[in-house]
Amino acid sequence: MISAQRTNKNTYLRERLSFRSRSIWTDNISRKEVLILFSFQIGIISILEYIGVISFAVIGAFTAMQKKMDLFGVSVLAFTAACGGGILRDVIMDVGVPVFFSSYSTIVLVMLSVLFVFILPQFFYVKWVLVVLDAIGLSFFAVDAGIKAINQNYSFVQFVFVAVITAVGGGILRDVLAQRVPVIFRRDIYALAAFAGVICMWFIYPIVGEGAAMKLGLAMIFSIRIISVYFDINLPVLKKI
Repeated sequence: MISAQRTNKNTYLRERLSFRSRSIWTDNISRKEVLILFSFQIGIISILEYIGVISFAVIGAFTAMQKKMDLFGVSVLAFTAACGGGILRDVIMDVGVPVFFSSYSTIVLVMLSVLFVFILPQFFYVKWVLVVLDAIGLSFFAVDAGIKAINQNYSFVQFVFVAVITAVGGGILRDVLAQRVPVIFRRDIYALAAFAGVICMWFIYPIVGEGAAMKLGLAMIFSIRIISVYFDINLPVLKKI
């Protein structure tokens, strides 16, 4: 009985949300209902994407400013860094038009990030600010793509590929446009951090469920990246012959 009541209530709220021709300010909807409506619309996956977008957009914009690019170049590099991995993910997963091309909120977030970098550029000259932002973007995009792949019943290999390419794809495109060696091809433990985190998430997902698997994946990827930078732990480099 309780389950049926909850289902009916959820259906009612979704119907009110889908009725977009009415304004929530003029319609007789309580504040609590508004919060529930937005929670249905946004969801935890969208929150992961938004945090990843902001983090990578800031890094892309700052990279462009370091390369002395104009406003257009800064905007392009910010959008590429923020959305490149997600676009690659949607193309690989064959979901149709990539979500970033139909999401005005993403464009707004990227533009706000660019504006923030223009207003406070000195803030990002602190090494650890960029390191933390990069680790946040890496972990959030990897986990976001991983959850989507699991929900699509992808195989283990497909899951790992989609999650990692989503996490590092934007950074690769950013570095190529900035004419520098992509960070995943340097000594840094970068893609390896995403790789380890999503593999862990894959195996614990059936045991602990989606929420706990996401938290552990985020924590693991973020921690590996931060620890590797702090203690200067890098992959070996082949010496010239």
